[in-house]
Amino acid sequence: MKVRKHFTFIIALTCLLQGLTFAQTDTLVVSRDSSLVILQTGTRDKSENQQKTAFRLTTSIDSTDVRFFSGSLDSLKAEAFHEIDTSTLYFQQYDPLFHQNGFYSTLSNIGLAHKNLAFTPTLSVGYDFENKHFRKYSYQNSRVRYYKLYVPYSEVRYVLGSKKEQVLSVVLNREIFKGFVFGLDITVLNSPGPYERSKSDDKRYYFTAQYYTPNKRYGVVANYLRNKIVVEENGGIRYDSVFEDKVEENRRIIPIMLDSSSARNRITESGVYIEQYFNLLRPKSGKDSVKRKIDAGNISWAFQLQRNKRIYDDNNPLVSFYRPYAAPIDSTETYDSLFQQRIHNRVKWSSIGYNDDLLSKIFYIYFGADHDFIQQTLPYDSVKTSFSQITPFGGISLKLFKSSHLTADGRIVLGGYNNGDYRITAKLDQFLGTSDKNVGELHFGLHFAGRTPSWFFSEYQSNRFRWKNDLKKETIMVLSGSYQFKSIRAGVDFSSFSNYTYLNDSVQPEQIGTPSTVLKVYLRGNLPIGKFGINSRLVYQTFSKPEIIRVPEFFGILDLYFKSPVFKKAGTLQTGFQFSYFTSFYADAYMPELRRFYLQSETEIGNYLFADFYVTLQVKTARLFLKAANLTSYLGNYTYYLAPHYPARDARFYFGISWRFHD
Repeated sequence: MKVRKHFTFIIALTCLLQGLTFAQTDTLVVSRDSSLVILQTGTRDKSENQQKTAFRLTTSIDSTDVRFFSGSLDSLKAEAFHEIDTSTLYFQQYDPLFHQNGFYSTLSNIGLAHKNLAFTPTLSVGYDFENKHFRKYSYQNSRVRYYKLYVPYSEVRYVLGSKKEQVLSVVLNREIFKGFVFGLDITVLNSPGPYERSKSDDKRYYFTAQYYTPNKRYGVVANYLRNKIVVEENGGIRYDSVFEDKVEENRRIIPIMLDSSSARNRITESGVYIEQYFNLLRPKSGKDSVKRKIDAGNISWAFQLQRNKRIYDDNNPLVSFYRPYAAPIDSTETYDSLFQQRIHNRVKWSSIGYNDDLLSKIFYIYFGADHDFIQQTLPYDSVKTSFSQITPFGGISLKLFKSSHLTADGRIVLGGYNNGDYRITAKLDQFLGTSDKNVGELHFGLHFAGRTPSWFFSEYQSNRFRWKNDLKKETIMVLSGSYQFKSIRAGVDFSSFSNYTYLNDSVQPEQIGTPSTVLKVYLRGNLPIGKFGINSRLVYQTFSKPEIIRVPEFFGILDLYFKSPVFKKAGTLQTGFQFSYFTSFYADAYMPELRRFYLQSETEIGNYLFADFYVTLQVKTARLFLKAANLTSYLGNYTYYLAPHYPARDARFYFGISWRFHD
């Protein structure tokens, strides 16, 4: 019922905005020159399409092509645009945890806490504002999309699954008047869940605005973003044997750990972001056909106000699930309320102006500084902590010869909690062969960081968990190399780190004093063979400290599909089986009161083959899918867990539809 109400409101809003177009872009076809551009990635958590280096290619763009840049104006100035995914390849993977062959340890429903099965070290520096265990179900400023429109673009997606699971998404972008583009992106997720107190109710949205003067000397982008996640917490099922031995078929009456409580987590995140640039030189006149040799570049200023509120409440703090831990501050009720606020300013100069000078094609340099003012109030603490810090940064991008591209970036944090944090990143892309006969690409990377562990590990207090620690800085080095040919990519990541910080089996922060290493080898991509194809992701991981780093040694996703034109080539049909598997390991357990995963050595999960069957149909701008998930559960092997004491969902069925509009 809630999703239906949201659907009615969103469709009404969409119809209203569809009528607000006073001017449309007349440009239907554009062309670009053939040179390499810079693609700056602010995080390591990018989709596979966004991890590729962007090019300016000499191609005509159809008016229905939809392209966007993400995060900030850096990508716009570098013309690093991405195309929306309109294919059937990943369409049935609607859950953000498993989209594009992702694989996460998670709880017994969509929209809940999760942890990546692929080891991914944190390389960011500065104050940590995100709860990474809910990241995939929330929007971040670095992932906000600003669309480059040739005609208006909107899209509606809806998924209906077993147990009343529903997901609704709406994207709308229109040019309201010449140079001003308005957009919105809304996703509503609601799923009661198969087990008692496993409900998820997630909402996330952002509004965007862009304006550029006709001569492109000045431009501004802005967004308002909000995430609201409300999830019930059950602590997992009390007796795994009740599930595994089929003692009880009705999932709703299987005993749960938090059986006499009303535990739930509420996460609210909101923020405003504004960024604007000004090109230092005037644009060339129409009579001037000679390109500049050197541009004076542009200056930019960005402002962000971010507010977070996280609440865990429970009417029974004395439930047996929490008895092994410290006595509660309040034995009658748990109400852990955390508040955070950050005011962020960035000033930056870069050498890219209008992108029509000769030097920008081969050389790019930038520098600037971030300033953060941060306030935070911990649960059961009336004292507000405030501090500020400045982060100078700079970078360079250089095109070497005709086929090599080198980028480097460095930053250091001065003052505040993260004083002395630093990060250095360097990447080299080597393109093999010629434009007529390309034989692939080589990619190499070096990431080196020294970072203060998240504030959460340093000082925290909830009703039952409290600590104050003096922690050493984590030092992390990651060496990476990969080879890519078309859509197939194989690579190796080697990570070395010291003072790795984690929650131990007593749910207390701890650091590894000795250096540790992780080696990750992977193969991913899509291999079409006539009308058949193989879409896969295979990952092997080995660790020097397997007793601390808890992810599976191997996991893989294998999609075997058949794809063919239908309806006299007016549509495309894709059908296939997807298999997912990971080796058994002692997966981290989940602590609801902290919204975190912690070490445990009592329960192994894994060594189970998940099998899904799907049919996807695309006709013009409409796509739909039918999917039967976890079919192997019908074989009677009830060991399909994705986290200790949290069974994955049983066999279930889904229907999904997506419809794009270009008017």
